Amino acid sequence: MAVTMKYVAIGLGFNLFWLLAVWGQYQYVGILISLLIGCWLFYHRSFPFAVIASVIGVGGDYVLFHLGVMQFPLPTNPLFAPFSSFIPLWLILLWLGFTSMVWIMRTQVLRLPLWGMIIGGSLGGALSYRIGLTLEAVIWPYSEGITFIGIGVVWVFYSIYLRWLLQVMTKRKTA
Repeated sequence: MAVTMKYVAIGLGFNLFWLLAVWGQYQYVGILISLLIGCWLFYHRSFPFAVIASVIGVGGDYVLFHLGVMQFPLPTNPLFAPFSSFIPLWLILLWLGFTSMVWIMRTQVLRLPLWGMIIGGSLGGALSYRIGLTLEAVIWPYSEGITFIGIGVVWVFYSIYLRWLLQVMTKRKTA
């Protein structure tokens, strides 16, 4: 029961992190960075996994951004202006938070069958971006249906990559 409560708390914590990132965007960057540092101090082995795993996610979002599949509102604070030609800093922090959570929950994640992780990852990932659209954190210039399906397909590959990386880094105990 205590283990289950731990994972529920981690899941709820990540949902709060997600909300601060997506709804708050640049408003809560300091809090997001503080939460990540706290996570990495407490779960120090999550840091290398998060950095390595996030490179693919951030890179994928960068490609989607430059292909025009996703756009982001311009930051109003000049401090964050350099990110307007990349992807938003809050989205990079969100990737780091997400992959940190995946590492922390790796035992549960690796128990899932691959097909379950692919279906859950693709639907969950696409739904996350769809909710971001509703919260006006992202803009989809193309039709919502096509963009949702496209992002879902991209998340199939993210899910497979994350599963593979979890297996490799868990076996090596290097993370």
